[in-house]
Amino acid sequence: MTNVRFASVALILFACLTGAASAQTVTAPAQPEHPTLKPDPGTTGQINCISEEDTFARIGTKPAFVIKLENKCQQRLTCRVYAYVTSAKGATLGHGTLVLAAASKGGAAKKSFTMRVKMTDGNSQSTRECRAI
Repeated sequence: MTNVRFASVALILFACLTGAASAQTVTAPAQPEHPTLKPDPGTTGQINCISEEDTFARIGTKPAFVIKLENKCQQRLTCRVYAYVTSAKGATLGHGTLVLAAASKGGAAKKSFTMRVKMTDGNSQSTRECRAI
């Protein structure tokens, strides 16, 4: 009788353990929603850290070309921006330097370079050289 009870208890226990093991789900370790971005070493375009938006605008009555940069990394960056704009009224070349604060600084992490152009339409080419400071 004891052997029968022992066998049935062992069988029930085995069934419970097997069922519990199959009911477990394996989940991947939680990853941060926005991983901490780090700037590239040296002077580069900093593709991971910088978001860029280039637009034509009108400032008062004057046409302009605007390059807006935003730092997404937690380290200050300095960026040299270069722009070449061609239009039916001629070409314009410009460059400038922007110092962007860390992303956690909010508005200080966003800067823009503005240059006057001959009209608010045309073709533009721009590039940047950024490095961590």
